[in-house]
Amino acid sequence: MTGREQKVYYSYSQISHKHNVPDDGLPPQSQPLPQPGKDAKAPGFALPELEHNLQLLIDLTEQEIIQNDRQLQYERDMVVNLSHELEKMSEVLEHEERVISNLSRVLEMVEECERRLQPNCSNPLTLDECARVFETLQDKYYEEYRMSDRVDLAVAIVYPLMKEYFKEWDPLKDCTYGTEIISKWKSLLENDQLLSHGGQDLSTDAFHRSIVTQWQPRNCDPMVDFLDSWVHIIPVWILDNILDQLIFPKLQKEVENWNPLTDTVPIHSWIHPWLPLMQARLEPLYSPIRSKLSSALQKWHPSDSSAKLILQPWKDVFTPGSWEAFMVKNIVPKLGMCLGELVINPHQQHMDAFYWVIDWEGMISVSSLVGLLEKHFFPKWLQVLCSWLSNSPNYEEITKWYLGWKSMFSDQVLAHPSVKDKFNEALDIMNRAVSSNVGAYMQPGARENIAYLTHTERRKDFQYEAMQERREAENMAQRGIGVAASSVPMNFKDLIETKAEEHNIVFMPVIGKRHEGKQLYTFGRIVIYIDRGVVFVQGEKTWVPTSLQSLIDMAK
Repeated sequence: MTGREQKVYYSYSQISHKHNVPDDGLPPQSQPLPQPGKDAKAPGFALPELEHNLQLLIDLTEQEIIQNDRQLQYERDMVVNLSHELEKMSEVLEHEERVISNLSRVLEMVEECERRLQPNCSNPLTLDECARVFETLQDKYYEEYRMSDRVDLAVAIVYPLMKEYFKEWDPLKDCTYGTEIISKWKSLLENDQLLSHGGQDLSTDAFHRSIVTQWQPRNCDPMVDFLDSWVHIIPVWILDNILDQLIFPKLQKEVENWNPLTDTVPIHSWIHPWLPLMQARLEPLYSPIRSKLSSALQKWHPSDSSAKLILQPWKDVFTPGSWEAFMVKNIVPKLGMCLGELVINPHQQHMDAFYWVIDWEGMISVSSLVGLLEKHFFPKWLQVLCSWLSNSPNYEEITKWYLGWKSMFSDQVLAHPSVKDKFNEALDIMNRAVSSNVGAYMQPGARENIAYLTHTERRKDFQYEAMQERREAENMAQRGIGVAASSVPMNFKDLIETKAEEHNIVFMPVIGKRHEGKQLYTFGRIVIYIDRGVVFVQGEKTWVPTSLQSLIDMAK
């Protein structure tokens, strides 16, 4: 601060080279110039060696001061770091002490449980007390409990208690015994650790193999109720083991011993209750069941209604293709024989044979039933009509006869094109008969009555078709299909072609090959033909009807 302005020096050398104070602020032209000659004088203080040494001492001292300052700052930082480290280590020490304390308590609880499991203990451990111990471990010492080997802990402590608890249990007498306590332990031990460990022992003890051995498959309810009660508790692999290794072999053996002709208990009564639990596991049983039923039906006559009672429960169990094949092989020929024996007599009609056949509607497909009617009923029926019309008939009686027979058929059968054609053919025959002069002369008004009948019947057909189309349109609208799509007609062949494209299956006609006048097609490697909306697949000896889904499965 010796000049005109305040200045900051960053080293001592700057102080030694600063300007003289009086001349610091004068401009160069104002400063006095030294006079040459003898009047010039040398500087008053000129000791360069001393100045140099002093400058060295100053520089060394400056470096020492800077170094000391850095060292001081380092030591201060070290003190701060050590303080933080001390706090951290104190926290770690506190945590470790807490962990040691918790582990000690856990160990005490476990040792206490083990002590009370000893045979000579005066205060033995119960399952409820053990459950409270595990609940305490979960609630208060969860970290220690989670890190521990829960499986070994459960096996060492819980399993002996469980074994004792289920020692006297008979699953077939009390199917719900123990379900609540097992559910409780399942949630306590997490991920089914209790039931997943040592499963062989549990399936041997808790789910006694001896019980299954004593169980009679025809008395299925106790075993089904037992497994239904436990299905949501026991692990899936244990349930699979019970069903595959214990239940199915017993059912299979019982099916082998079953005789549909002598056994009074229907087989569906002890097989079908297993469907919700076993589902596709029962598939291997269906083939021998169908085989035995087929053998039993060899001497069957349609007048025996017991066959329908035995077969009806299987309709929705067998696949549609296998069911239709079974019907075509064992039932349809018998019905055809019965219908062939039916005598059409307008004056004294016996309807028993007809009722025996028509009673199977819903069991056999509509196409099979219509095929029977086309072959065994309508030719005789139309022949009788023609014969009656040629003998000066009473047209009112013929009208009643026509309407009476038509009322014997369901709307679904009447809607079939073949059946509709046969009844329309009958109307045409009646119209031709009343158009002749002889018929009209013998019974005045007959032509008008038959024309009115024809008009009424055709109108009913039209109204029924319109109603069916309206229902189909409503169904398609509900499925989100647009009007444009619904207006495109699609027959059964087009549907098969569409399904083949969806599943990348080759569908094409076999050139020059036909069966009973029907074009043969290849569907993948399978040869088929289509008749009245039904697919027939070439079997070993005959053509078998099958569903579209079954056809796709076979082609894949």
